[in-house]
Amino acid sequence: MEMYNRSLLQSYLKKTAAITACQIWMYHPMEQRWIFIDQLEPFKHISSHVFLHTLPETSDNCLILEYPQEYRVKLVFKTKALVDQETKEIIYHLLHPIYSYFTMKSKDIELDKLIEGIKNITASLDLDELLTKILDNVAAVIPGANTSAFWLYNPAIDRLVCKAYRGWQAEIEKVQYKIGESVTGKTYRDGKPRVYYSFRKANEAMKGTSKSNAELLKAAFHNGRVKATVTVPVNFHDEIKGVLGIHQDSEARRLTEWDIQLIKALAAQIAIAIENAHMFTEIKRKNQVLIKRNEVHASLTKLSLQNKGVGAIAAELNRMIKPSVTFVDLLEEEYYPKMHKQYFTVEELYKFISHRHMPFYIEKYDIDEKTFLIYPIYVGNVCAGCLIVLGEPPLVQLEHMIVERGGVFLSLELAKRHSIAEVYYKKIHDYYHELLNNEHSDLLYKQGLDLGIDLNNHVVSIIVELSNFQDLQVLEAKVHHFVWTIKQRLTETSKLVFGNHNKVTLLLSLDSPAELLFIVKTFESILASWQQSENIKLYAGIGRIYCGIPSISKTHNEAEKALYYLQSKQTSGVIQYSEIGINRLFLNHTATELLQFTEEIFSPLHQKQQELEETLITYIKCNRSATKTAATLHVHINTLYQRIKRIEEILNLSFEDPENILKIQLACHFKEAYT
Repeated sequence: MEMYNRSLLQSYLKKTAAITACQIWMYHPMEQRWIFIDQLEPFKHISSHVFLHTLPETSDNCLILEYPQEYRVKLVFKTKALVDQETKEIIYHLLHPIYSYFTMKSKDIELDKLIEGIKNITASLDLDELLTKILDNVAAVIPGANTSAFWLYNPAIDRLVCKAYRGWQAEIEKVQYKIGESVTGKTYRDGKPRVYYSFRKANEAMKGTSKSNAELLKAAFHNGRVKATVTVPVNFHDEIKGVLGIHQDSEARRLTEWDIQLIKALAAQIAIAIENAHMFTEIKRKNQVLIKRNEVHASLTKLSLQNKGVGAIAAELNRMIKPSVTFVDLLEEEYYPKMHKQYFTVEELYKFISHRHMPFYIEKYDIDEKTFLIYPIYVGNVCAGCLIVLGEPPLVQLEHMIVERGGVFLSLELAKRHSIAEVYYKKIHDYYHELLNNEHSDLLYKQGLDLGIDLNNHVVSIIVELSNFQDLQVLEAKVHHFVWTIKQRLTETSKLVFGNHNKVTLLLSLDSPAELLFIVKTFESILASWQQSENIKLYAGIGRIYCGIPSISKTHNEAEKALYYLQSKQTSGVIQYSEIGINRLFLNHTATELLQFTEEIFSPLHQKQQELEETLITYIKCNRSATKTAATLHVHINTLYQRIKRIEEILNLSFEDPENILKIQLACHFKEAYT
């Protein structure tokens, strides 16, 4: 293909400069060599495919024409020739098509490489392979760009690391730049391209590079002479992914703005390749998570259907997640697997969780610092348990998924256990009421033996009431937990225990009445601990000890009366029926009735003088001893006598009348007990 008008050039040279024979050479800056183009009237045989890196520089018999982008055309004449400026300019334009041909050919190569890069991106998802091909394309289209490296930001270590390189030694892989360190770190930080047209300026810009990185760069250096250093940011959707760095060989032509644009285009291909690889990795990871989720679901479903219980599920979760997972049943205060170290008590876990529903991290300083993920497990509105995962945060998505699925199945197991407990409570509740009715005592006795209680022994009933619960689900959970607490504290005692609404009922079988003292102290301890940790009021009434099934209704009724007495006084705690004393006579009267009786006595005194009420109460407390009463009130004995006489007049009674004295004593007792 003819690149220029050969006949026109030949005619012009012959006419204006008497030149008949010459050779035409083109210097290609990308290839850094001279290419033989043509010869007019051959004076020396030259093959059409000759390439030379240098040509003899003799000004007498040659003409050099400079074109843009460091392209040059050289005419070598057979004899000496003198060419003036006007002739030179005309020859320049006559040969310009040769320059245009080669530049267009270079552009075609650049376009082919860009298209090849796009094809590679769509044809492969191997990021390392793609980056290597893109760096090869950089070398093919950018003059002298035989040395290059791509630096990818790694958020896990907050460093720029060398993801791919060309022309460097392997030590470059160990270099890790901080953001803002060296030219690469600065380009990543501000997103601005940088071009240095001397190695000295590039070195000056690298000031601040860490000593370790500088030593690694020196070991990795290719030892070639560098004409220019270029760094451009690699962006995707305004997010900087990394930096492309290039060293240009010293023999290559100077980089043009077009070259910089090409570098940016190739950097964009790197960004797309990274994003595609990231998307592929993410899709692959999500697919693996879904596959694993199905495996986890199948495994846990199998355990649940086989009724293996929470222990088996906790063991399976430990197989899936390392280093360890502990399940804590907060209602029954059990840890699974049981051999695991207990880093937190149940009380601590209750405080940590409080009303939280979402997982949270907590740190604990033991021998060393440890971090735990606490995953609350709710059954309805009740936090019935939690998973404790030991490990460095944050958990990966797969681990989160396993914990989440495990929490769901453990919640189902706890709900199942709760339902079983409800059925058991119903069974014991019905049996207990049959005992109260005492029909077929022989059959009831045998049933008691099957339930682990000998009802021919000494028996005593205890009734506990939990107050101030609006949420029935929370109440049921607390009752279940309280029943479990009793079973744990009274393991050696033969008993029946069940919960019903806000009450827990116990029937104890004792070998000796002396055992009741231990029972009472145990209940006082349980109630004190619960009232402090759970912040609720508990009332416990204990009946008297009797023997045999016929007496169960008696001790039950007494426990109810003792409980009612505590409630009427609004005093939480434990009381035995035998401790109520004279108040037993008034249990059938409401607190309102008793206070009304008290007011009938003290109201007239209120209306006259406040000190008279205090005097009367103190007088009765001191067993009507004038001396003790006067001393207690810090008044003269005569003043006391005057007050007593005044009280008798106001109340229209005499302290010499036994019936009046009893009336006053009861009023004082009720005032102290019920107000």
